[in-house]
Amino acid sequence: MKKIHVLTLALLVLLTSAFTVSILWKADEKTSTVNFEGGGKKGTFGNLVSTINFDKTNLKDSKITASIDVKTLKAGNERLNAHLLSPDFFDAEKFPKITFTSTEITGFGNGFLANGTLHMKDSTKVIELPFTFTEDGNDKATFSGTMTVMAGDYGVMKKSKEGNDKVIVYLTVPVTK
Repeated sequence: MKKIHVLTLALLVLLTSAFTVSILWKADEKTSTVNFEGGGKKGTFGNLVSTINFDKTNLKDSKITASIDVKTLKAGNERLNAHLLSPDFFDAEKFPKITFTSTEITGFGNGFLANGTLHMKDSTKVIELPFTFTEDGNDKATFSGTMTVMAGDYGVMKKSKEGNDKVIVYLTVPVTK
């Protein structure tokens, strides 16, 4: 009888712990967008690769990691693209990825806030990424966020007291379970 109680208790713990794990969402890399504007330029990056473990009812265990391929930068024309990918800016040959890793996700206004680290070029900085999560059905949703990055902090542009190195990044990431 004692074995049955222990087995029942173990099964109960196992089942309840299964509901505390966040939900793994798979990003649709073909339709995800990473757009930017700053320094008088607008453009996009491609090849967003991410791991999104997110449950709006269990933010404590939620985590987001994402990276983009710097060489996918498009800013209007080939000459400008080549210049931005050069060592004067992104130095894409030496630093081919930009990565974000969340350290904490919390509720924020009508959405969420992912605190984490952004690694770009040869620098890693702590940032905040406010985002929304919109469910489009039982197995589909979209993450949308906007973050401000001071490109001078990463050596991508020269630092500017006037804020001329401010870049705004817009993310839209459709996902499925």
